[in-house]
Amino acid sequence: MGSRPYARDGARAACASVIAAVREWRTYPKSPLENLFDIIDVCWRARVAPHSPEDCACTCLFAVVEPDGSGVIAQIGDGLVVNRDGNGIETLAMKGEGGFGNVTTGLGVTSQRSGWTKVDLAKHARSVVLCTDGVADDLIPDRLEKFVDWLIEDVRPEPPAKRWRILERALREWPTPKHIDDKTIAVLHVPGGDV
Repeated sequence: MGSRPYARDGARAACASVIAAVREWRTYPKSPLENLFDIIDVCWRARVAPHSPEDCACTCLFAVVEPDGSGVIAQIGDGLVVNRDGNGIETLAMKGEGGFGNVTTGLGVTSQRSGWTKVDLAKHARSVVLCTDGVADDLIPDRLEKFVDWLIEDVRPEPPAKRWRILERALREWPTPKHIDDKTIAVLHVPGGDV
C-alpha cells in the first residue's frame, strides 16, 4: 500500500513472516490453515515494530505447494493469484469496484481471518502465478490465460539471467503509461506431471 509511510518495510516483513509462519505451521500437521493466517499476522506485527501496523500496511499473496501439486494459495488485499493445472487456470483475486484491485484490506488493516481468501489445491497443481496490483489491475480478464501461458511456457524455461531480463523489459515497457504501482510477478512451478 504505497500510501502508507512504511509500506516497503511492511512488504519485506510480510515475505519473511510468511516463510517463518509456514515453517512453524508445518510442524503441526493437524493445525488448520486458518491458524497459519494468525501466525503470519503475529510474525508480521513483531517484524514491523516499533512502527505501527497501520503505517506498514501491505497486501500479502502466497502459495504453499507440495511436490505432488497439493497445497494452498491465499491472499489478503488486492493483487492476483492464478493456479494452472491440467484443466486450465483458476484465479483467486480480490475485486474492487474498479476491477481487480482497489481493495484496501491487508496486513496492518485487519487481523481478522475473514480478510484472507484461499483456495485449496488438488494434487494436480503445476504452476502458480502471483502478481501485485500494479500488474493485476492492468490485465484484461479474457487475456489472462495467455499472460499466464507466456510466463510459464515462454519465460520460465529460459536460464535465470535471461528470464530476469525478459521480465525486467516487460515491466519497464508496461503498457499503462505513468503507472507507478509496484509491479511484482512470482511464478512457482512444480515439475512433473502431464502439464
